[in-house]
Amino acid sequence: MVVLAVASLVVAENLVLIGILFYSRSIVRRAMARSPEQPLAIPSPRDDRFGSWWRTGLQIPFHPRDMQLHRNLIYGPLERHRLDVWRLSTTPSDAPVIYYLHGGAWTFGDKREQGRPMLHEFVRRGWVVVASNYRLAPRHPWPAQIEDATRALGWIKKNIATYGASPDRVVIAGGSAGGHLAALLALSASDPTWRPEEMQDVTDWSVRGAMSFYGVLEMTGDEAHWRGLGRGIRLLLERRVVQVPYQGHEALYHSLSPYERISADSPPFFVVQGVNDTLVEVNVARDFVAKFREVAFAPIYYVELPFTQHAFDVTASPRTSATTRAAVAFAESVASLRPTLTASLVASYQVPPTGLSVQVDDRWLEAREAASRLGPLFVVTSDNPFSEMQSEQVNHLRRDELRQTLRRRKVDFVESVARDARGEWRDEVGVALRDTSRDEARALARAWSQFAYYEVTPDAVIVRDASSNVVLV
Repeated sequence: MVVLAVASLVVAENLVLIGILFYSRSIVRRAMARSPEQPLAIPSPRDDRFGSWWRTGLQIPFHPRDMQLHRNLIYGPLERHRLDVWRLSTTPSDAPVIYYLHGGAWTFGDKREQGRPMLHEFVRRGWVVVASNYRLAPRHPWPAQIEDATRALGWIKKNIATYGASPDRVVIAGGSAGGHLAALLALSASDPTWRPEEMQDVTDWSVRGAMSFYGVLEMTGDEAHWRGLGRGIRLLLERRVVQVPYQGHEALYHSLSPYERISADSPPFFVVQGVNDTLVEVNVARDFVAKFREVAFAPIYYVELPFTQHAFDVTASPRTSATTRAAVAFAESVASLRPTLTASLVASYQVPPTGLSVQVDDRWLEAREAASRLGPLFVVTSDNPFSEMQSEQVNHLRRDELRQTLRRRKVDFVESVARDARGEWRDEVGVALRDTSRDEARALARAWSQFAYYEVTPDAVIVRDASSNVVLV
């Protein structure tokens, strides 16, 4: 009877666990669909290219048989400067890239060990995957880890076209310590601190988006975020990783914390965190997401999984499949092919021939007159991303989302409209931002997939490139 009772208990527990795994599907789907900015629908299980039901049942992350694996390519002079490139023989040219960084508390781990079920799905979907090693502490204290991650990104920018991928379509990802490195690298595109001297010819260090799986997104051990686990992370960093005390080196610890580097121009993020994670407190992810939504203009998607531990995605499971589908939806939304800014498009932005009006006290004024009354303005639209004509219904939805975003962030704006006197374009409705910096306006334009935005003063209407801030003439 005892044996029967124990067996029944084990069966019941396994059924509960299976139920939780499948319940994760609805959790993930709702989280992506209910994002306050630019909600996403995720693919269904029948749309999986590689994560079939029997592979999920086996839980062993076999790679696709037709996957080409280029092992241990050298991206730097040291032993750990090795990376792998995965692709198919049928991968199209200019394919998007997933750059994955392994976890292991910055002290152990290898590029072959983690994230494989998700990465195999991306490969089968026509992506090129890059997985890199990096130097490990305590033998190599910080900042060796972020220096190597940066060097590998530089290698991708310079060399990935050789493997049929586009250096302009990189999404960076990682788990745990790798999630920290991925987030930090994505949020530091304008910071040259960790760049190798021999890669001065790399001019674009940006990525299209970042994916953090149970990542360490706050690195000071502040108990306001860590809720009792802060002492552990701080001791690890002080004794083995950074190897200097927090006291007296606070600025250093803040500099390596993704939470402290969120800005208006941060790229889109996808964050996954387990509620029951005993290594990374769930409030670390919650607080990162909350601050991102307050500060950054780009969207962030947050999936919080109940009854989920650290490193849940090392093996295949219904839960891993669900988060993989969400990762696919996110990555495909940010890494799509973009048209180029042509001379004719630049000409169409100029005022005149385009007419630019701003609403002031229920009256529509020419933009420069509006600026003389309201002060300098920056005009941004959400219509027609990258000048690809959208239906009025799509543009209307985007306008509503843009205004909701600005209201949440308490950004002061009035309405604007750009009219093409030649009749080649429909009117584009936008917003004229008040008391906003040029960098913030540029960030908003980038977040809403625009080539350019307007800077308006009482004397001039200037067209600026949203990718570089240069004046378009």
